[in-house]
Amino acid sequence: MHLTTHENTLQVRGLEYLSATNAGAFKEAVRPRINQAHPIVEVDCSTVRFIDSEGLGALISIHRTVLQYEGKVRLAHTSPLVHKLIQLIHFDEIFDIAP
Repeated sequence: MHLTTHENTLQVRGLEYLSATNAGAFKEAVRPRINQAHPIVEVDCSTVRFIDSEGLGALISIHRTVLQYEGKVRLAHTSPLVHKLIQLIHFDEIFDIAP
């Protein structure tokens, strides 16, 4: 996982999966870097092949944190499988989905 910033956005790249195996590390790495200067978290999902309930919970946790700064979570470059999962559980109503 690689974290970078660009303008007001914290960008997360390099995730192959977001599951019980790495959800805690994901939250621990991302949460402290969210602030007034970087209230938007963009997760590049182009390499994500698997998300489980723990991974979805981690995204919700990050969402709650960015709301404190009037920010948002953007899921970018989702694969058809990940996009379908996000729509199936109506998380597309919570997160921004970017092409």
